[in-house]
Amino acid sequence: MNYELIKFNSRGAAVAQLQALLNSKLAIGLLVDGHLGRKTEAAVVVFQSQSGLIADGIVGRMTWTALLSSRAASESLNPQKQLAAIAATYIGTKETGNNRAGEDAKLLEIFKADDLVINGKTDGYPWCASFVSLCVQKLCIRSSYFSSLNAPREPSVWRFLAVWAKNNGCTIFSSSNAILSPKPGDIVVFTFSHIGIVESVSGNKVVTIEGNTNSAGSREGQEVARKVRSLNIIKSFIRLPYSNDGLARAH
Repeated sequence: MNYELIKFNSRGAAVAQLQALLNSKLAIGLLVDGHLGRKTEAAVVVFQSQSGLIADGIVGRMTWTALLSSRAASESLNPQKQLAAIAATYIGTKETGNNRAGEDAKLLEIFKADDLVINGKTDGYPWCASFVSLCVQKLCIRSSYFSSLNAPREPSVWRFLAVWAKNNGCTIFSSSNAILSPKPGDIVVFTFSHIGIVESVSGNKVVTIEGNTNSAGSREGQEVARKVRSLNIIKSFIRLPYSNDGLARAH
């Protein structure tokens, strides 16, 4: 194929092909008009970020290769969905109260997944971010897509979003984003300083798996549980960057 280099304000058949491919990969509704305007450029940046490429909005050989490769082209491809499956294995895990792990092996594993120690103890503090950190650590071990990711060890929701996610090239977007919508395996940060993992999406609701919650949906609960959450209480979604078959980080 002749990999035509296109960028902002380019026009022609190659741009129309690009727009159609982006629509199929990102499940968005770009107008296929053959003009690479700001919306198309923003979609290119999102695709490049998700594919492990330099996210500069310029479509060259490597971006075309990622768009056209059979693996990247699969609409069902979502390597991060394994994160939800990992989280599900912890559903029902309970603390002894007051954020204490007791002798529960899974709770001890969760608390040891971060670097916080208080008075010589690894427990005794809210652990929703520690739970998500553990699940991402396991994903990085199990999946070659994430093997190069610097896995989080964060006990804090704020640090997970504002420090770790931003410093590690994650895609961060809101529920009102015009380009992206939540998928299974995305990490979800709520408006009330709480964090979990998306298991499924239905309309304006997401089914999540969360640590340190309860039947009322508190961020100060005692267990890992499956919850149904409305988009209007969600601050941000976090999508992990992944390596797409070793494609070079260049367009």
